[in-house]
Amino acid sequence: MPALTHRISQSLERQTTVIKDRLDPARVAIGTGVAGGLGVGLAAAFLRHAQQSTAHVGPTSATLDEAFSALFGAAVGVALGSALCALSIRRGSPLLSGLLAGLAAYVLVLAPALMYTDDVSLAEDLSPGGLGFLAFLLLPFGGFALLGATVGGFIASVLHRDRMRKRHQH
Repeated sequence: MPALTHRISQSLERQTTVIKDRLDPARVAIGTGVAGGLGVGLAAAFLRHAQQSTAHVGPTSATLDEAFSALFGAAVGVALGSALCALSIRRGSPLLSGLLAGLAAYVLVLAPALMYTDDVSLAEDLSPGGLGFLAFLLLPFGGFALLGATVGGFIASVLHRDRMRKRHQH
């Protein structure tokens, strides 16, 4: 029994080492917070703009414009946060880290914010249909997170290449 416990302990240590080598968990966590904050902030800003510019249209059109503006603002915030996360990573894949930060921002910040601010009950939000809708929204938010992480990773690689070129010139 002690040999089995020792093997499990070694296996967990090896997995932890692999994760630490391939990811920068502290920066991914910070990137998650930044992406979530930008998502909520830009959603509010886009929503406010939509509310001010739709005074002359009907209620259905205004509601659709407000919903699209809020979701688009949140998605742009996730993309920006993912890009910033990919830029700040010191070790591991910037693309993977930015994507994880963007997806975590949606799951941990934006989805609860969407559930809190809508006009239906929490029981309805947590029903299979409500959770299915939130899971469906993961697709566009994941796309925006991937876009942001890709742009951030590209910028990081260009900056890294320039630093290496300058370092080898001296």
